[in-house]
Formats: sequence, structure tokens, C-alpha cells
Amino acid sequence: VALVGTKTFGKGVIQHTFPMPDGGGLRLTVAEYLTPSLHHVSKVGNLKYDSGIRPDVYCDSQQGIPKNVGADLCVGVALDVLESTGR
Repeated sequence: VALVGTKTFGKGVIQHTFPMPDGGGLRLTVAEYLTPSLHHVSKVGNLKYDSGIRPDVYCDSQQGIPKNVGADLCVGVALDVLESTGR
């Protein structure tokens, strides 16, 4: 399976800020991103902890998430990649 898109950023975690009664906040890590083989994304290959992941097929779409996902350039590229690999 190929990764299509742009280089990711961050540490591969999902954080949520919980508001506190005094006006402050408590930020907790609530989830982590894993690869299909259940490895943390920060430990793929020779990556440093916060270096992100480079895609196998580069595709940069600046349009955000369209209402019709089939109209997204990178979705089309991903479908082409899947078709070319026979999946």
C-alpha cells in the first residue's frame, strides 16, 4: 500500500485541551497514529521523533476537504495508484 499526499508534520499524536475552572487548560494526548502494521508513525524507518512521514507518491492539494471527495485531486491520484497495483 502506498501513502499518497504530502509530508506529515508533528509527532503522530492527537491532543485535546480540556478547559479548567480557573480559565487554564489541561492538554492530554488522547490518541496516536499507527501504521497498518501497528508501528507508531514516529518510528518508521530512520525518522526522528518529530520529522513526519514522506509519502510514496507526492500529491499536494490545497483545496481542503471537498463536499464531493471524488473531486479531490489527491483522491484521484490515490485511486490511480490502487488501480495500477491491482488492489
